[in-house]
Amino acid sequence: MAEPQQPTWLKLAVLTVIVLAAAAGVSAFKSSGYATRVQIFAAREAQQWQDYQVVTLRKDNFGLHRDILASLGLSDGKAAKAHKTTAARIKAYEEEMSRLNQERDQIKKEAQSLAAQEEELAQKAGELGLAVILFQLGIMSSAAGALSRKKILWLMSLGLGVWGLVYLAKNLVF
Repeated sequence: MAEPQQPTWLKLAVLTVIVLAAAAGVSAFKSSGYATRVQIFAAREAQQWQDYQVVTLRKDNFGLHRDILASLGLSDGKAAKAHKTTAARIKAYEEEMSRLNQERDQIKKEAQSLAAQEEELAQKAGELGLAVILFQLGIMSSAAGALSRKKILWLMSLGLGVWGLVYLAKNLVF
């Protein structure tokens, strides 16, 4: 005896489940990759801010030495050579402080750049996570439609799948 003919949309519903499952896998893979990169950028950013603090402390230390030398100042009765040596040391401290200021500014720019990249990657990871959820809802809806033989559930799964594909394509292309 011949088996009753299944509606064509039921076969498409099964195919939809397969396609959405594959898309969910790709999205999950890419999302976890972005999430890992977020952690790497966060660690690098934290290191940059630590370096910033170290350079700031070094600069402040040179400033203290300069101020101490300037406040001790040599009286007019002291040798001119000692006065020149003190002035030269003060000038060297100021030059080093200037160099450290430039280094600190560069470190700050790098840390801010890393923070911006980290934020961008976190957004991509989040959007791909949303795509995974949409694909999973689409899988559930398609399977429920096939089991209950309600075509509207399958059509809803197509909408969810397209919505998920928009997020997936956006984050794979851009």
